[in-house]
Amino acid sequence: MARRGGLVRLLVTLILLLLAPLLAAAAAEAAAPAQNASEEAEAEHPPPHILPRPLIIELPSSAAEEALGEVPADAVAASLEVELDLVPAAPAQDASEDVAAADAQQQHLPRPLAIDLPPSSAAGPRGGDDVPADVRCASWRLAAEANNLAPWKAVPPGCAAHVRDYVTGVAYRSDLELVARESAAYARAAPLRGDGRDAWVFDVDETLLSNLPYYADHGYGLELFDHQKFDRWVERGEARAIPSSLELYNEVRELGFKTFLLTGRSEGHQGVTVENLKKQGFHDWDKLILRAACDREKAATVYKSEKRKEMEEEGYRILGNSGDQWSDLLGSPMSVRSFKLPNPMYYIP
Repeated sequence: MARRGGLVRLLVTLILLLLAPLLAAAAAEAAAPAQNASEEAEAEHPPPHILPRPLIIELPSSAAEEALGEVPADAVAASLEVELDLVPAAPAQDASEDVAAADAQQQHLPRPLAIDLPPSSAAGPRGGDDVPADVRCASWRLAAEANNLAPWKAVPPGCAAHVRDYVTGVAYRSDLELVARESAAYARAAPLRGDGRDAWVFDVDETLLSNLPYYADHGYGLELFDHQKFDRWVERGEARAIPSSLELYNEVRELGFKTFLLTGRSEGHQGVTVENLKKQGFHDWDKLILRAACDREKAATVYKSEKRKEMEEEGYRILGNSGDQWSDLLGSPMSVRSFKLPNPMYYIP
């Protein structure tokens, strides 16, 4: 009897195992219509805020004021004048209380910072209408000193006041003094051989002597250079010594350099030039070289290069050269070290 009961239970178990997959499939088929109906309902009525809402960073009022206080006023103003869409706009949808509240909150925050350059900024240097005139003139002066400009004949009309303020102010004197200090430091460290053949070349005008009184009467370089007017000024012998250059000149002499004064003045002005130099404290130079008649048509770079070549042919080693024009320094041969003094009033090729 017990054996018969065990067989019955075993048969029931096997039947249930065989029927289980069929029952599960039937249940799945019954649930499918309800799921499809739910998906269709969601398609017809999508939930709001499918796209992520824009990131909004809120600072406490005191922190916001402190943060803005560290930003220059013009940068803050620029950030408020331009706008950049950092998050794409969400598609149109029914208004809701949440969206309205978010929009009202967002209106109280600063507009996003964007860089919106005016069309003129793409025009290069000529498009800098928003740059202050004094800054543009300072850039022009730097380009002139660095020899980055095409040959120029006069100071731009809009920069006459800038050049005047520079050459009559503390900046010009400071620049001259810096050049003299660097020159003196080099001269003290230069390896002189002690045979009397180590030389230093000096230009004269705007290097040893200043002609500022003349240029003050002629627009500080605004007027085109007039040789006849300048010659009349030279003949007065009233050019003043540049103090820092006088100190450098005397130190170079004391260190044992031979000093050659190489100027673009004509030989006809030798007497007045010698007198002017001595009156201003320059003494004991080894040679004063002026333009001869055969040199008058030569560019300054060619003329001065030829004179330096003659010095080397005589056995001199040119260790230093000081001048306010690039034509005082460039060419061949050149000195071991060259020192350019500032001069934004005129350019000599």
